[in-house]
Amino acid sequence: MKAILEFNLPEDNVEFRAASKARDMVSFIFELLYNTKKGLVYKANGDEVEEGIEMAFDKMHDLLNEYNINIEELS
Repeated sequence: MKAILEFNLPEDNVEFRAASKARDMVSFIFELLYNTKKGLVYKANGDEVEEGIEMAFDKMHDLLNEYNINIEELS
């Protein structure tokens, strides 16, 4: 299977840049959701801090779901 994306440059420059950086964005989101959370929870002092971290990352997961982004499917 082959897929070809075409852009009319310079008019579609924003869309072109988003498509060309998609892999980097997936890597960033994966790093943020999994490795950053683990590091913050490890360094957390107290249950309230850890609960705040959990709430923040739950919100990130909610937003990914809202925008229909399944990071496991993309990494």
